[in-house]
Amino acid sequence: MYKILKSCIVILVFCNVLVAQDAKLDKYQDSLQNIIKTSSVISEKKEALFLLGEYIVQRNPDLAETTAKNLETNYISKDDSIGIRRNNYIFAASHRWHGDYSTALDYYEAIHKYSKRHNDSLDIAKSAHFIGSISMFLGKNVVSQKRLIEAAEIYNQIGSPTEKAKINNSLASFYLNMDQLEKGKDQYLKALRQFEILKDSSGMASVNANLGLVYIELGEFKKAETHLMTQKALNVVFPTLREMGFHYDFLGVLRQEEGRLEDAYQEHLKAFNIRKKLSSTYNLCESNLNMGEVLIKLNRYAEAKPYLKDVFNYDEHQSLHQQQRAYELLADANKKSGNYIDALENYESFKIISDSIYSKESLEIIAEKEAQYNKEKKDAEIALLNKEKQLLDKEISQSKTIAIITTIWLLLLLILAIALYKLYLKITQKNRIINKALKDRELLLHETHHRVKNNLQMISSLLNLQSKYVKDERVHEILQNGRNRVQSMAILHKNLYVGEDLNMVNIQNYFEGLAENILNSYNKTAGDIKFEIKAKNIIMDIESVVPIGLIVNELVTNSLKHAFPPATIELPAISLIMVELERDHVLTVKDNGIGIDETIQHKTESFGQRLISLFTNKLKATVTTNTSDGTEISIIFPRRN
Repeated sequence: MYKILKSCIVILVFCNVLVAQDAKLDKYQDSLQNIIKTSSVISEKKEALFLLGEYIVQRNPDLAETTAKNLETNYISKDDSIGIRRNNYIFAASHRWHGDYSTALDYYEAIHKYSKRHNDSLDIAKSAHFIGSISMFLGKNVVSQKRLIEAAEIYNQIGSPTEKAKINNSLASFYLNMDQLEKGKDQYLKALRQFEILKDSSGMASVNANLGLVYIELGEFKKAETHLMTQKALNVVFPTLREMGFHYDFLGVLRQEEGRLEDAYQEHLKAFNIRKKLSSTYNLCESNLNMGEVLIKLNRYAEAKPYLKDVFNYDEHQSLHQQQRAYELLADANKKSGNYIDALENYESFKIISDSIYSKESLEIIAEKEAQYNKEKKDAEIALLNKEKQLLDKEISQSKTIAIITTIWLLLLLILAIALYKLYLKITQKNRIINKALKDRELLLHETHHRVKNNLQMISSLLNLQSKYVKDERVHEILQNGRNRVQSMAILHKNLYVGEDLNMVNIQNYFEGLAENILNSYNKTAGDIKFEIKAKNIIMDIESVVPIGLIVNELVTNSLKHAFPPATIELPAISLIMVELERDHVLTVKDNGIGIDETIQHKTESFGQRLISLFTNKLKATVTTNTSDGTEISIIFPRRN
């Protein structure tokens, strides 16, 4: 059964090389033929002929070959190398679909040689892929391996995902052809994943069919049937019934292995009836062989022999493997039916072809290995001789000057090394002094910020203590406001004290501490006032942050004091947002309160308002106020470089 598996898999892989995309609608062919018939533009008609030949080659190989001959005679000049190569692909495919693999291989090898001469990597890979697949099919395993690996190396570097998937599919079949079943299965599964990602229906159909045969050989019949039925469902994308011929033939192989011989016969018969109407004589011979085999197993020897003998009526595809298998099955049929003389003759023919195949393969392998070895050995010897000659020439021409130059360089290097070492010692000493000064400065700054923070906290505490002894509400409010202003600066120095950079402030952290302090000073919590702060990833220097902190303190304090009279706002909210633009900072303080009373907005400025005005001027800021929905104050000031 493994001989059947190898030949069947070769054919289906070969078909997948040809059909990369789902079949187009027939109206596409009609449109091309209409252009060819009506167009008066030569270049347009020529391109339509190319597209028609490429499109119909598997549907109608005869019409494709006629189209290629038309192009060759009337549209392609002798110096049009690109057109000739493109047309040769159509000729090659038409012969291939007729089963004339020898002629098809000649075309592909001519294309491959041309592509090699012109360093066309993708066309080298494409033609090598065809040559590798056909050679594998014809039993030329050494040539097949060489060309498939050549294509794979190119596709792995510059190929499309579809090309990579197809070459993996072909390599899987090569492994199976070399009896490496597990390696072939793994390679098929890899190709299937690639085709599934690409949503390439024809590729998935091909690999599923091949996996079906692999699992038959492994004895995993349920998996085999699953893959074969998946292939059948995907076959709708193909333009001919050829692929259903594969399906029925492979299903027949499965039924044979399951011992369901009558079912196997019916499946092989379906495949045979399809294939005798198609152009590929190779596929028809495969069906003849499978029909002969199942009929022998059913003890219907007389019916089996005509199918097997018919294999020898087709020699255009030059398949020694099929002839070998036909003689083997005929020998079995004649032996079981009592025709021992014929059985012996058939067996002798089988042995002659087997010896021919294996001796030919052995010679090819030996010749290739020997040529490769000799080439590598000769290349290595030439490279060594060239290197020795270069060294000898260099020694002769430079022997008198090398010693002098070397001595001078050594002296220069010694002087340079001494100078560099002295410089290194000086730099190291200076770096120690600088590092110590920096550490001392950092320690001093830490201590300064810490003491300033403590002093400001003390002042804040004194103001808070003093306010408890004041009966006048106005004075109490003034003291409380003063305490908040001092506290805003204390929080700033606290952030500097605990931060990594002693001169820069994280605005988000600073605003959060400032808001918490103001809420606490008015005996408010997050449950009383919804506070939103957005200033992430903004870092500013202390000189800019001091006025910003005092401005925010005044604005938030004003909101808490005036924006939310009792029983007016269901959920009081204040947002504090700063964003960093390319040239400016934008600070926005907004509440959802009752807004600013226009009747008192322009009265005498309070101390807090004067502070805001003073600090916005210091920041060179522009202030805008919006009272349409609560109070929103935006302050735009330039960034410090």
